Amino acid sequence: MTKSNEILSLVSSHDSPSTGSAPPDDWIFRVIDLSKRFEIYLHDRNRVYEFFGNRSHHHDHWALRNLNFSISKGECFGIIGSNGAGKSTLLKMMSGITAPTQGSIQLRGDCSTLLDLGLGFHQSFSGRENIRLNCKLLGMNDPHIEEVLPKIIAFAELGDFIDYPIRTYSAGMHLRLGFSIAAHAPSDILLIDEVLTVGDQRFQRKCVKKIEEFLANKKTIILVSHDLHSIRSLCDRVLWLEKGRVHEIGPAKEIVDRYVNIDRSSTQTEKISGPTLGAIHRPPQLFPEKIDCTFNDPDLQEKILEHCRLPNARELFKPMETEAVDVVEGDRAIIQGTGEVQILRVQILDQEAHPRERFHTGDDLIVAVTFRTTEPVPRPIFGVALFRSDELYIHGPNTRFDGVLDRDFHGVYTFFIRWKEIPILTGQYRLSIAIFDQHHIKPHIWHNQMYDIDIIAPISDHGLISLEHDWGLITHFEDKEE
Repeated sequence: MTKSNEILSLVSSHDSPSTGSAPPDDWIFRVIDLSKRFEIYLHDRNRVYEFFGNRSHHHDHWALRNLNFSISKGECFGIIGSNGAGKSTLLKMMSGITAPTQGSIQLRGDCSTLLDLGLGFHQSFSGRENIRLNCKLLGMNDPHIEEVLPKIIAFAELGDFIDYPIRTYSAGMHLRLGFSIAAHAPSDILLIDEVLTVGDQRFQRKCVKKIEEFLANKKTIILVSHDLHSIRSLCDRVLWLEKGRVHEIGPAKEIVDRYVNIDRSSTQTEKISGPTLGAIHRPPQLFPEKIDCTFNDPDLQEKILEHCRLPNARELFKPMETEAVDVVEGDRAIIQGTGEVQILRVQILDQEAHPRERFHTGDDLIVAVTFRTTEPVPRPIFGVALFRSDELYIHGPNTRFDGVLDRDFHGVYTFFIRWKEIPILTGQYRLSIAIFDQHHIKPHIWHNQMYDIDIIAPISDHGLISLEHDWGLITHFEDKEE
């Protein structure tokens, strides 16, 4: 869907909004005293009773209350919050799909939306026919459609399916086509709701690169997602919604970190409460966690232990069948394993054991992998491998090479590796995680290049790593004019 106007204002008839604080002059979206109310009827007949009667047969639900913010031109603006916080409702009002109950939304420019998989697709039309249909709806003329058609098809990578009916497409294929159309629309603003979490890892990275290209062209993106990594790395600012109200708004990294910390605290509180037995509430029996490692830094050891602590470890170790996993993309393996080990979480930390996705040359890099076994595993081999984004293999240590952690396992554990003072220069990098059998023949579990990090060097050297070096000069002859 596209909206186009020099200034388009959606204002409810119920209320005249106040001007609020003065926004920056370069705003492209402005939300003023915005509220949205839904009328909830328990039964359809209550609508009839209310229409012909003199009293109300519904109750009001305010999905959003008194929102005020503005978005600058060329900004990537994220919206986060728990389920039911009002994120999708806000995005639908910003795209013009639904009107506010109170307040106003003001827009400068053209807006293209990607709010739902398959929204706007005709199920009996082929992918190619749906491209032409959606491009027409976006206001594009025939010559422009024929110009962008090959680009949309190439980006979607649907192969022969581009001429198959849309009803034969999977959810991931709907995403590929929908995102490709929206990304090639001639609009100033792109609104995206959750769809980046669908599809394979490689296509998600391709979508992110397209968004970065969109931003490089000084266009505006408004992104709603539970993928906090994408929000933190892509967005300039983030709006945190809580029960339909603005909880916080500010720089992306700060807001996401606070959101994660609060979410983690509430999750752990719920897990610590444990199950009930009759009317008696019993605290969980916590296993005394301990840490062993090859470096002698008690302060860092304590920080890692505190960050990786699992109060509900006993609950996570409930009986579970061993099932092999094999997730591939074409000829490329993504997740594979015989199933005796399941990875529960992967955390990328700095030298203070804080979560990070962006490091500087010379920082410490810690990768912590929490896993559980489904049956006893004798002498597994733990490995972590670092690759550049072009798949250049940089380093892949494992515990068998280093002669550590050589014992049997059955339970819930976190193994971690610390690369000290990484000498790597500026670039994008990926991590693989693997736990192999004792003979190093088959993986119990292997995550192939699934975890992304950025590294920034303080200097503009060429190459891959920063090596210690010195310079000198010998002057054999120098002609100096007197």
